[in-house]
Amino acid sequence: MKILIKYVLITLISISLFNCNSDDDSNSEQNLLLGKWEVTSGNFIGSQPKYLIFNSNNTLDFLFERDLGFKRIFTSDYTVSSESEVEINVQGFLPFQYTLNQNTLSISDGPNTLQLIKNENAPNVEDWIKVLSILEEGNAPWDGSVDIAFTYDKTKIVYGNTNTSEYIGLIDPNTFEEVGQIETTYNAYAVEVEKFDVPDKYIFQSDGGSDRFYGYSENNNNLDVTSSSLGPWIRGLASINSTQIWASSHSAKRLYLYNYSTELIEETIAIEIQPEGLDYQNGFLYICDGQYLHKCQTTPNFEALETYIIEDKSIEGIAFDGTNFWINGRDFSSDSPKLIKTNLTL
Repeated sequence: MKILIKYVLITLISISLFNCNSDDDSNSEQNLLLGKWEVTSGNFIGSQPKYLIFNSNNTLDFLFERDLGFKRIFTSDYTVSSESEVEINVQGFLPFQYTLNQNTLSISDGPNTLQLIKNENAPNVEDWIKVLSILEEGNAPWDGSVDIAFTYDKTKIVYGNTNTSEYIGLIDPNTFEEVGQIETTYNAYAVEVEKFDVPDKYIFQSDGGSDRFYGYSENNNNLDVTSSSLGPWIRGLASINSTQIWASSHSAKRLYLYNYSTELIEETIAIEIQPEGLDYQNGFLYICDGQYLHKCQTTPNFEALETYIIEDKSIEGIAFDGTNFWINGRDFSSDSPKLIKTNLTL
């Protein structure tokens, strides 16, 4: 009798283990798309991502990289509805057809087909776009998508003003209160302080949709610099030294290296993003595009090296306090403008 009971128990355990393994195999077979895939050719919904990552929580990460290294991520929900169809939550599209052949995958949206190969050594999402931490955060003094700067002594934030052509604000970074003003006659979407240690530095600013920027003497506020015609909507300015400055045209998608001593455009770089705020530190150009912040090298060739994001915040302006980078942006949850000290350093 004891032998019979022991035999029955062993049989039941074996059946249970077989069923578990069968379930695991079944789950694996139901979603063979799981993992990292590298794009080898083709287009998908009018664009070409570099990697697709199918996650076990039914989210799909599209990792994009433009020619000059600018990165972005698009995340969607997905469901494998059959052996040949995957439903991806992209508005306006029916389920996508896919063909899986061992480590190769093709996904079609109708006229376009994306070819991929399995690559588990592809980057992780957290390495593709780095998430910045917020060290301090305060309300911006007024609403507006503007670039920012620090005074040369790093004691105040120079804050552009799109609402009035009468003044630029000076903000205390400890209290986030306005503690001074710089008179102007332009709507300063971009502001910058000349990186040159002389008593009479220039305060640079742009004006609304203008294709020029202007330099005022810090001592007497006289207009001493008017740039040549660049692209419209100058949204970022980044001083390099006593003669050179980078300017970004949001509408033209251009970066300009401008020499204001010779009044010459020394370099023009066409980029695939619409640049906003700029800063130049330690040989690198930092570019905001509204959603991401890109750290770029400018020589020997221009290339975006790193891309950053702040969760639930836009990134429109950038400045450096000598240790950390500050961001001007909008809090999506409260729909309010914010000044943010981040953990990003040189």
